[in-house]
Amino acid sequence: MNVFKPLSFCLALGLLCLLPLVTQAQKNAVVFGNITDSIGQPIADVNILVVGKNITGGSNDKGYYQLQVPSGVELELVFTYVGRQAYKQKIEPLQLGEKRKVTIQMEYGVSLQTFVLREEREREKVSMYTIDPRKIEALPNVSGSFESILKTLPGVNSNTELSSQYNVRGGNYDENLIYVNDIEIYRPFLPRSGQQEGLSFIHSELVQNIKFSAGGFEARYGDKMSSVLDIKYKDPKKFAASLNAGLMGVQTHVEGASDNLRFTYLIGARYWSNKYVLGTLDTKGDYQPSFYDVQTLLNFHLKENLTVSFLGSYAQNRYLFVPQNRETTFGTVNRAYRLNIYFDGADLMQYQTATAAATVSYKPTPFTQLKLIASTFYSNENEIFTVEGAYRMSDIETDMGSDNFAQARNLKGVGYFINNARNAVIANVSNIGHRGYHSLGKNNLQWGAFFQSEKIQDKLHEWYYDDSSGFSRPTLDTNGNFNLSNYLDSRLNLQSYRLNGYVQNSQTINKTYNAVLTYGLRANYWSYNEQTVVSPRVQFGFEPNRLHNRLIREKVIEGKRRKDWMLRAAYGWYYQPPFYRELRNFEGVLNPNIKAQRAIHYVLGGDVNFRAWNRPFKFVTELYYKQLDNLIPYEIDNVRIRYFANNNSSGYATGIDMRVNGEFVKGAESWASLSFMKTEEKITDAKDAQGNAITPHYIPRPTDQRFTFAIYFQDYLRHNSKIRMSLNLVYGAGLPFGVPDHNRYNDVYRMPSYRRVDMGLNRVLIAENTKERDNFWKRNFKSAWIGLEVFNLLGVNNTISYIWIEDVSANRYAVPNYLTNRRINLRLMLKF
Repeated sequence: MNVFKPLSFCLALGLLCLLPLVTQAQKNAVVFGNITDSIGQPIADVNILVVGKNITGGSNDKGYYQLQVPSGVELELVFTYVGRQAYKQKIEPLQLGEKRKVTIQMEYGVSLQTFVLREEREREKVSMYTIDPRKIEALPNVSGSFESILKTLPGVNSNTELSSQYNVRGGNYDENLIYVNDIEIYRPFLPRSGQQEGLSFIHSELVQNIKFSAGGFEARYGDKMSSVLDIKYKDPKKFAASLNAGLMGVQTHVEGASDNLRFTYLIGARYWSNKYVLGTLDTKGDYQPSFYDVQTLLNFHLKENLTVSFLGSYAQNRYLFVPQNRETTFGTVNRAYRLNIYFDGADLMQYQTATAAATVSYKPTPFTQLKLIASTFYSNENEIFTVEGAYRMSDIETDMGSDNFAQARNLKGVGYFINNARNAVIANVSNIGHRGYHSLGKNNLQWGAFFQSEKIQDKLHEWYYDDSSGFSRPTLDTNGNFNLSNYLDSRLNLQSYRLNGYVQNSQTINKTYNAVLTYGLRANYWSYNEQTVVSPRVQFGFEPNRLHNRLIREKVIEGKRRKDWMLRAAYGWYYQPPFYRELRNFEGVLNPNIKAQRAIHYVLGGDVNFRAWNRPFKFVTELYYKQLDNLIPYEIDNVRIRYFANNNSSGYATGIDMRVNGEFVKGAESWASLSFMKTEEKITDAKDAQGNAITPHYIPRPTDQRFTFAIYFQDYLRHNSKIRMSLNLVYGAGLPFGVPDHNRYNDVYRMPSYRRVDMGLNRVLIAENTKERDNFWKRNFKSAWIGLEVFNLLGVNNTISYIWIEDVSANRYAVPNYLTNRRINLRLMLKF
């Protein structure tokens, strides 16, 4: 049989079927192109309408679209997608048979006045929030860090406004991953309090896109147990600049590109001093904090498919404090006490950090991207202080009818202390690795492998002496030297390397219902303890009513739209190999037998889009359970975490997160977050003060905050939308604490709840969407506003930690260390 005959027949039949299309195409013209988001990722299922014509279309999985349109007439195309701003594009008349490429970039979300939270992109991702950093400059912010907005999200909490650190679903600060352009970011080792931290790494004016996951995240993210913050810096297309100045500091940036867009640059600088708010603390003295940093991102687009990038950052942080005196009143209405301390000495904390990273990105095909990444992190930290103090504690008169009301009544105790330290840490972390991405049909494959070397030199020399009414006396050893309590003297040098890699695939099982299954495997090896860990992770999400609602929207069927639900689930193992802090015990000795901690995540949740007051809203909720084992117990004092350096604990964390967001006021998005959480652990090999073994039983972990509630609310004057208000309210239940005796079973007390309200009032001078640029200021400034901020509006005394005082009867009192009180700040924001 001649096989060419049926082939010829089929070919002729195919050409015959295509003939009407070819004839129609000759009468018309074609508009085609790609639709992407603001970070260059393709957007599928975008609805396209030609205004005034009965012509519609859509984009495919690659964001590609093609429309046959009439020739010889001006056209207007409208691109719409759920959760994005509608985009309109006018097309000049096309000639008969002409094909014109039109590339479209769509923004997320509804246009808001001060903040946009973007979530529709990758809606199937578990616990994933995408935040637009360009819209948060009006947020009242004491610390000057971007992370303040994270603390309003469900599952995230922090009991101090001075720190950029945060806890997520029962984890501590060290359990959070932070990436900038695929580079892992590290925080300093030595700071003991939030006021010593300085600026966080993130410069909000340089950021293009931020994603945050509170748990159940993918295998491509690293080896931590709680959360991941994934940041992408801009690749600018034109010149822009900004200046943000206030009573506590200034931040500025400039960006631009060459005429052919082959070279782009970002440069940012910040200076911050929290001296203004530290003046409200109980401890008075000469505060001299000074924090600044400089960052840059340079992109060289050598070819259409080849880019070389350099990310650099240098930060200088210096905190000098010369204390003078302190007066703290504490207790209850019926039983109140007052502590007075008179100081001598000084406290100096300074550190320099530098980060440098180079990335080569190559796209051999439109569906494949290969990256080679090399980076290094350097930190040189020094902590020097010698502070002595004499104190007295009295109970005070609480009878409001007495002439001595609120005055000292009886002396409870007097004492003297010396606190001394000469500590230094030098750390260098370098790594090189590869990340790959390949899209094939319904599959998006990712892989990566990295080698990392670490060198940490640690010099610790600190001691503390406390004499309460002459009852504490140092003893002499056999050499005639004093044996002081809380004495630590060690020299440590740790050199090691790590190997880690991952592979994962996101597979669209059913496009109609947006059913996506993501599964992957991650492995990590550490040379110090020679341990290899393997972490399987899987996530699944789908929209059960998507098909029905789409048919209703496209008028294919008649009926009522169903609830726009997205259901999600995740399961995964999250190992956290020790870095450095976890290795060192209270005596300054490293434990070479330490192993990786592990958390197994079970997450079930969903979100629903709905309308109220004829405006869009979203409700998100997630249930989670984390099975914790091989835990390393720790204590928290302010923001300083001190580990017991033993894997002798197991536990759990479970809870529910809820959040509703939308336009409570038309045109301005606000939200409220509510979380219930419980986390406990059971420690083995624990002993009491007499050396007796303690029967293991569950106790609250240091981050056991049972209830948190946060509101971010925006409003504006009804008849003058240029006057705007933003309010940030945070409430968190009390955290556990106890006597500082290194016995976690004694941490049976609870701090008072954390309650704080910050408010900002802003006056827009030049709106960004101003069309009339008829004077010098409007021609030279893209936008401008001035603001008045009130920190701690209600003047609540929040407690961050305690110092323990002993009286003459050997009774111990927990004296609270209060956080900052009410302050007013002025701000000016200019964009060029």
